Amino acid sequence: MHLLEISNIKKTRFRSRVNRFLVELDNGALAHLHDPGRLEELLIPGKEMIVKPVNSKRRKTNLDVLAVKAGYWVFIHSGYHSAIAEKVIPSLFGSIAGKEVRFGDSRIDFVLEDGRPLEVKGCTLMRDGIALFPDAPTERGTRHVIKLARHKGSLLFLVFHPPARELRPNCETDPKFCEAVRLAERAGVDIRAFKIMTRVSRDKLVLDGLGEIPVII
Repeated sequence: MHLLEISNIKKTRFRSRVNRFLVELDNGALAHLHDPGRLEELLIPGKEMIVKPVNSKRRKTNLDVLAVKAGYWVFIHSGYHSAIAEKVIPSLFGSIAGKEVRFGDSRIDFVLEDGRPLEVKGCTLMRDGIALFPDAPTERGTRHVIKLARHKGSLLFLVFHPPARELRPNCETDPKFCEAVRLAERAGVDIRAFKIMTRVSRDKLVLDGLGEIPVII
């Protein structure tokens, strides 16, 4: 399944992480990292990176980080998750009625045609073939899952490691999120994981869907 193409990309190498949302590249340039996770297994000095130039006078840097090489390309730009999920959701959950919709006291990523809320999470951590989410404690993510449990919604994990065989909540890193997922499963939340491959074709980064993998809770 073809999901997304991003053109005008450039290859570079990672040097260091300046702060949560900023990295330094091997040529000294700075690039925006649109992922709040730790990414410790991926952000290693010397690793190949894919970046994309961005024109904006409001930004401190004119580059966005898209992916990092870990034997294969791992997509790490969460700003594209919604566009990717739009292609995946219909085959797993049914038709989409709206996105970025006000739902109670907050916004929800999607609302399905039957009125159920759906949240999307991107997974960039894998150990021994097991995709793990989150890679850092996430109070916001825990709140989202609890809300899904109250409304019997749906939860979609986008897994950016092609070798992953299954997905599990990362109970060691975030016990509260893990317990929220268990609560959600008992409450009838539909929890799915979909695996995605990232490849580079000339000056384009291409995302292809590889299909659903089991969620073990």
